[in-house]
Amino acid sequence: MPLLYLDHLASTPLDPLVFEAMLPWWAPGAVGNPHAAHAAGWRAADAIEEARAEIAALVGARPGEVVFTSGATEANTLALLGATPPGGVCVVSAVEHASVLECLPELRRRGHRTVTVAVDGDGTIDLAALERALGGGTGPALVSVMAANNEVGTVQPLAAVTALARRHRALVHSDAVQAMGTRVVAMPALGLDLLSLSGHKLNGPMGIGALVVREGVRLVPPSQGGGQQRGRRPGTLPTPLCVGLGVACRLARARAAEDGRRMASLRDRLWALLSGALPGIRRNGAADGLAGCLNVTIPGMDAADLLLGLPELALATGSACHGDRAGPSPVLLAMGRSAADAHASLRFGLGRATRAEEVEEAAARLIAAVRTAGASPP
Repeated sequence: MPLLYLDHLASTPLDPLVFEAMLPWWAPGAVGNPHAAHAAGWRAADAIEEARAEIAALVGARPGEVVFTSGATEANTLALLGATPPGGVCVVSAVEHASVLECLPELRRRGHRTVTVAVDGDGTIDLAALERALGGGTGPALVSVMAANNEVGTVQPLAAVTALARRHRALVHSDAVQAMGTRVVAMPALGLDLLSLSGHKLNGPMGIGALVVREGVRLVPPSQGGGQQRGRRPGTLPTPLCVGLGVACRLARARAAEDGRRMASLRDRLWALLSGALPGIRRNGAADGLAGCLNVTIPGMDAADLLLGLPELALATGSACHGDRAGPSPVLLAMGRSAADAHASLRFGLGRATRAEEVEEAAARLIAAVRTAGASPP
């Protein structure tokens, strides 16, 4: 039975145009360290700089502000551990990705204070609580708030966050991984100092990402090396992956608005089908959130068991980056959902390649499976 892939929030398929652009750089004759001072190295370096310019254009930055990383996890880690001001506090929302939240113990070990700010029932950060966290003489601070949540799709009010942070002279970082494919995240307009993105969430390659660092922001590298990327992230850059990320960003810039409209329409159709057939089903996250995201709770069901009986559906019960953990979703818990509700929740991730008939078929199969299982939502 053909796989119905509706897990684009975990990873997106490689766009054929990205694959075509990368392919020559995988060829046996495409040798050349991009940091080497000869013709082969210069050729690779030129391709990487072109990619750097495409990434910068996507977020309204300058090419020199783009730091290539192995992915968004490294970008987030580099931002928090490398840009939290000396002796300062790091403030994050309670629904950040694990790669952000798991930096907090290390920051505390290094002598920083950390504050986790609560969210409301839709997963939106409590701005009054953020104000309190930054007030009272906390000293220099870094605030990290994601652009859009990777589990429930709620879009955070970044402009309001940065305006508040500016009043307290705090830096602001945003994990923009999930938002980049369907929304404009312009760093200057939003007032962001640092931004993380990932290739495989943008129909680009796995194993590559970037941290965009506004000129003038101090960034301490996590390790020492050959001084590559102006000393901000040492190590030889992988030319094919950098090229692929650049093309993926160019395509995202051209297609984001159209992709967003189409995915939002499919998401709303999916919700209409499920809510019309399954009494008691509940939606998690704001209705006007990320275009390709729909997170639902089906009371009385165990989502993991349900998916075991639907091997043809590629869905998720939580964030893929910590899907090997048996506990309930920390995001749903932070939003006030119970552990039972979290275990009864499913996440649909629609993407650029998702077709209307796939949405219809997935909804029909899920509805049939729930009815067969005999769930009786209250």
